[in-house]
Amino acid sequence: MSGAETGNNGQNHNGHHAVPRPRAEWIATRRADAESSGNGNFSQMHYARKGIITEEIRYVAAKEKLAPELVRTEVAAGHMIIPANINHPELEPMAIGVTSCCKINANIGNSAVSSNITEELKKLHTAVHYGADTVMDLSTGGDIHEIREAILRHSPVPIGTVPIYEAVSRVRRVEDLEANVMLEVIEEQAAEGVD
Repeated sequence: MSGAETGNNGQNHNGHHAVPRPRAEWIATRRADAESSGNGNFSQMHYARKGIITEEIRYVAAKEKLAPELVRTEVAAGHMIIPANINHPELEPMAIGVTSCCKINANIGNSAVSSNITEELKKLHTAVHYGADTVMDLSTGGDIHEIREAILRHSPVPIGTVPIYEAVSRVRRVEDLEANVMLEVIEEQAAEGVD
């Protein structure tokens, strides 16, 4: 692994998460493979079910002190996930599942009353610094896209959302929410890099 030197806990010597530098190369390989096959499926489950041990699976296996084949099998069966969106290259791959270590999630996000990117980035930094493995952006107001983009570009951990929060902000009344709006939000968030 190139980039920051890491110990067994996935953190560099300063206690901060280390971003695996080759991940951009891993992603390029996935994109090329998906484009040549024509299916556009970049998911870890897709590769695991094909019997392929990806670099993300290898990385997670080393971090979790598990055999790569066990991680591949667990991902293929749907018993473990590796939330590593190809549009979020800044993140350090990790696993969530029964055979992996317990994970800690932190919630951040702005409101319609208070919307400040700097404050959200401070919350993100604090969460990661104190050991959050994942972070949920629960923003409900202001420029949600701009805030989420800033969070994603600064996050070494997977970022999740609750898409209905943004979908509701796009309609005048909750009763006006339709499936096409919900699907549009989900697709946009995936394209942004939400894991």
